Amino acid sequence: MTREKRLEQKSGRFSLDILLMGIAVGFLTACLVSTTACGAEPDVFRAKVPYPPSAVIESITWHWETRQTAALGSDLWPVTWGVDGSLYAAWGDGGGFGGSDEDGRVSMGFARIDGPPESFVGTNVNGGKNPEHPASFPHSGKTGGILSVSGVIYAWMNMQNGRWPDVDMSLIWSDDQGATWKSAPWIFPRGPGNFRPGTFLNFGRDYTGVPRDLQGYVYFYGIRQGDDSQTFMGRAPLDKIRDRSAYQFLRGLDASNQPAWGKGTDQLYPIFKDPPSGGGGMVAYIPALRRYLLSTFHDGPGQLGIFDGPKPWGPWTSVAYYEDWGKMGTDGEGLTCDFPEKWMSADGLKLWCVFSAYGKGARQGINAHDRFNLVQATLALRQREVP
Repeated sequence: MTREKRLEQKSGRFSLDILLMGIAVGFLTACLVSTTACGAEPDVFRAKVPYPPSAVIESITWHWETRQTAALGSDLWPVTWGVDGSLYAAWGDGGGFGGSDEDGRVSMGFARIDGPPESFVGTNVNGGKNPEHPASFPHSGKTGGILSVSGVIYAWMNMQNGRWPDVDMSLIWSDDQGATWKSAPWIFPRGPGNFRPGTFLNFGRDYTGVPRDLQGYVYFYGIRQGDDSQTFMGRAPLDKIRDRSAYQFLRGLDASNQPAWGKGTDQLYPIFKDPPSGGGGMVAYIPALRRYLLSTFHDGPGQLGIFDGPKPWGPWTSVAYYEDWGKMGTDGEGLTCDFPEKWMSADGLKLWCVFSAYGKGARQGINAHDRFNLVQATLALRQREVP
C-alpha cells in the first residue's frame, strides 16, 4: 500500500511530525522497490530484500568499462593480502593465469597477483600452466576462502571425497607463500546439518589493522550442510589456528551487539539470513569507513546481494540486491565476490571487486563465465561523515 493510500484512510488534521514520518516511510519503501530511487542502479531493489536499507552507504556503482578478465577456464578466486605485499589467490578446475580448461588444468591451484589493479600481473605459484612449483592438488580439492596471517597462508579445503555437498572440510596451510602445502590431521566432517567453514575474514596486509576489539583471533564463516540460507561464524586464537580444540563459535549476541562464544557447533547463531540460498558469503573490512561489507550470491550469477554492518556479525543493512547484476540473470551460479583491502582507496569509497561466476547466465551480459574477473566499484555515502 502506498503512502498516499495510507494517508487517504486517515481523517482530520495531521501534525507536521506525522506527515514527515509518512514521507520518510515512503522514501524507504521507494528505496526497496524502485529501480532508480536513492541513487540506486537499475534492478538494485526489485527482489525481496532481507534487510533494511543502509543508513551509511547510499549506493554502489559498478564501472564495467574497467573490467578485466584472465585465466579463462579457472573459477572461484578467493584472495588474501600476503606478508610480502602481494595478493594471493586460489582457483579451481583450470590452468590458472595463462592456462585453460585443458592447458595446465589442476583441481586446485594457487597464484600470486602483483601490481595495481589496472595493470596487475598474475603468476601461477602452485599448479597450473608453467607454475613456479608443481601442483599440490592436481586431482581433488577446492577452496573458497584463504587468509594470510603471521607469514602463513591458510585455506579451507573441500576435500571432494564425496558427492557435493556431502564432503569433508579440512584446514590446509603454506609456510612458503603457496609453494607447498600441509594439512591438519582433523576435519570438519560431512553430514546433514554439520557445520562447514568456507571463508575467512581478511584484514590488512598479513592480517594487520585488525580493530582492537577483535584482536587475538582469526575469524571465519560457514554454513550447515543442507542449508545455504544461513551464515554462521567461528574464531580461533592467532597462535592456535591449527588446534581444533581451541576453536569457538558464535552462539548469540546481547542487547549491545556483543558476541557470546562457545566451543561446540550445536548452538550456532546465524549472523546472516537470506532464504533464497544466500548464506556463506564473503566479508571485507573497509577501514576508512569502519564498516564491513558482506557480499553473497543468493543463487545465479546475476543474483548478488551487497550488505554492510558495523561488526563482522552485523547487524546487516542492504546496499544493493540484484537479480540481473552484470546482465547475467539467474541461469548458473554466482561463486565468489570479494573486495581486497590492498586495492581500496584511502577514503574507502573506491573498491576493486574480484569475482567468479559460472554457467549459461554467466556467459551473457558481461560474460564472466569461468574466469578471473576484476572490476572497479565506487560507494556513495548518505552523509559526508561516517557515524
